Amino acid sequence: MSKKISFLICLLLSMYYIKSTVDLSPWKHKTIIDQDIIFYYGYVPATFIYHDLSFHFPSQPGFKGTVWCIPTPTGNGIQKMTMGTAILYSPVFGIAHLYTKLTGGLADGYSPNYQMALIWAGVLYFILGLFLLRKILLQFFSGSVVSLVLVALSLGTNLFNYASWEGAMSHVYSFFVFALALWAFLKWLKSPKVPITIILGLALGLLVLIRPTNITFVLFLVLYFFFRPISLKEKWTLILGLKWKLLLLVAAAFMVCLPQIIYWKIFSGQYFFFSYLGERFYFNNPHIIEGLFSYNKGWFVYTPLMWLAVAGLFVMRGAYKAWLWPTVIAMTITFYITFSWWCWWYGGGFSCRALVEFYVVMSIPLGAFFTYILQKKFIYRTITTVVLVFFIWLNLFQLRQYRTSLLHWDSMSKQAYWAIWSKQTWPQNYDKMLLHLDAEKAKKGESAFP
Repeated sequence: MSKKISFLICLLLSMYYIKSTVDLSPWKHKTIIDQDIIFYYGYVPATFIYHDLSFHFPSQPGFKGTVWCIPTPTGNGIQKMTMGTAILYSPVFGIAHLYTKLTGGLADGYSPNYQMALIWAGVLYFILGLFLLRKILLQFFSGSVVSLVLVALSLGTNLFNYASWEGAMSHVYSFFVFALALWAFLKWLKSPKVPITIILGLALGLLVLIRPTNITFVLFLVLYFFFRPISLKEKWTLILGLKWKLLLLVAAAFMVCLPQIIYWKIFSGQYFFFSYLGERFYFNNPHIIEGLFSYNKGWFVYTPLMWLAVAGLFVMRGAYKAWLWPTVIAMTITFYITFSWWCWWYGGGFSCRALVEFYVVMSIPLGAFFTYILQKKFIYRTITTVVLVFFIWLNLFQLRQYRTSLLHWDSMSKQAYWAIWSKQTWPQNYDKMLLHLDAEKAKKGESAFP
């Protein structure tokens, strides 16, 4: 029965996300293909409509879309982002393109039907990721705990924003692929047959192709393989027994990335081209404290529900004890890499958007926390319920503030944060409270704070 309840929770959450999408009428007047999405999306119309990955088509008379390119040593222009997100856009793009042609609309890849299709794509991949995450968690937790985890992550974190309002950004797509990879990995450990080996390889290749820094999730899986409660001899026996299947897994992952490598070679002259010109990591000067705790975008400030997941790390027992060190190590390295990027606040967004996909990883300690609390006295369960409800309310309320720009997309400060606390109106002198970070200084490795 508890499994049926968790399934019902998934359905209700899916319906809620769909409703939130339908109700957001401002999208009819909002450009979806904007900012980073211009780079993510550019591959799709270039491939399927204009058949021109050299991106000369924007110069055609009457073209109304927006295309940005990064210059290469060969004089060509290429897309800044890798094509993983574009691959996942493609099925929904195909539906939008067919509908537009059948209804006599402007089938240029940028008219309103295509724009709205990207928002629906975000909801679609969130729903798929949610159901996969449910399947994963039910292997370790009761149906009641799984329901709590799904509700908490869906409504109490910035995943809600990146699966609906900003569903065309790459994060919910990574969330889906993370869930797919973990689901396939667990099945592969039990029975490494050829089909699941290929699925796992494709998922691992795709998650790296969406965001190369997602490779820390691969480390998470590798660490779990070695931390599992079986002897070292059994682990090496399994590895040796896999033989060519490991090669098949690597080959499948490589095949997903191969189109990107070919694309780079053709249009940049290099097999691996760093397209983030003038941008870099500063591994000698990471901003981990600011990224996690600052009022600008601090993950634990704007997504405080993650404190419950951190608490769960201290009570990981039984079947999920083996996940403890893989989670700690992988997330620590993820924090280090994420906040070593010059723009550690990641531009416009709500909370730390670069960590949204890693809720798949944090779902396990969060489940451990809820399992622990449900075994405690009524008073502890009551306090946890109140805290959980508060975190969900806070997340949804601040998202409403964010969508009206009351909660600023990239310039929040401590003063501004508390001035708008629980309010929906602008306080006096609000502009003077904002803390505008200096991107040019940050690119040089200097402090972005004024």
